Amino acid sequence: MTSGARRPTSDVIEVNAAAEIGVRNSQPPGIGRVVALGDLTCWNNLGRNIVFADRQFRPRGVFGQTLFPDQDEPSQFDLDIHAVLDLPELGLLLVLNHFGCVRGFRRAELVGPGPPREVEPTAMTFFAADVERTVLAGRHIVGSRPRCDGAQGVLVSALIDSTALDAPIETDVAAERFGEVTAVGVVDGASEPLVALGGADRVALVPLVRGSILRPRWEVEVGFRVAVVVWDGRLIWAAGSATTSRVDDYDWEALRGGGFAGLDPRDGGVVAAGALPEDVAWGTGGVSVVVLGNQLAAIGRTGRVYLRDPGRPTPWCSTAPLASASLGLAHADVVGHRVLFGFNRGGYHLHLYG
Repeated sequence: MTSGARRPTSDVIEVNAAAEIGVRNSQPPGIGRVVALGDLTCWNNLGRNIVFADRQFRPRGVFGQTLFPDQDEPSQFDLDIHAVLDLPELGLLLVLNHFGCVRGFRRAELVGPGPPREVEPTAMTFFAADVERTVLAGRHIVGSRPRCDGAQGVLVSALIDSTALDAPIETDVAAERFGEVTAVGVVDGASEPLVALGGADRVALVPLVRGSILRPRWEVEVGFRVAVVVWDGRLIWAAGSATTSRVDDYDWEALRGGGFAGLDPRDGGVVAAGALPEDVAWGTGGVSVVVLGNQLAAIGRTGRVYLRDPGRPTPWCSTAPLASASLGLAHADVVGHRVLFGFNRGGYHLHLYG
């Protein structure tokens, strides 16, 4: 734990978010993304910086620069991070922002002992703007299409190799028949990557063969608007908010409840399913439900961590709240046996459960 950690009255402690270094603008302070990447953990202090830390959450590298130093709103979006993707074959971490700018950082420069240091990208290119859900499937970037394109289907990049970052990344549109894609995940263990697509009320599993999305192996209804798709090595877990035609997920405070489902990757059969607590902190791009060992962990609006074994008919239990009012939408990931999370309107604060 960092020296800045403190222990409140619940089972959650605070981790130093290292927000001192970086850009200053009118962005409301909050956390943009939290990503676990093996020996590294990354998070985005919205509008301020992106931090690369070790598994003990000690900052090692901080990127806090902008292409728009004299422009308030563009500098906010420049440091509004939508994805951090690990390319171990090339020794790179790719950081995708709201504008679609991709910055490549050398992994070797982000590990090792010593105090936090400012780092710079070694490559910079462009994928697509306003892509909320993005994964690496093999050596291809697969991302949900932006709202300005109707969000129908996904974008699939050309093969990412050592020369791909020298020019804008070529993309193809695929899976438009699926409709709006609100979540993307990758199923490992196949000869070719399998990509799980989540949308309004349904999940589909599609093969990615030589950079092309093929027809779905299966498609199932789940009864909620899918925001998270996670592969745990046995099941595909999907979770999301209650479906309504009256609420857009940019209006995160109006999103409520929803459900979860554990799906068999062979045929989409529902192995486990249930309802989520009413105040799960959903919102566009947020990750509010994660798989923690044999349990699901859901993050509530006021900082509660809800836990449940999805294979048993038991109620949710929770930690104490961190605040008396909403902290916005949550971003979370599992680091080892712990959940690291923050909120987009909860200040530059990171919280750790477990």
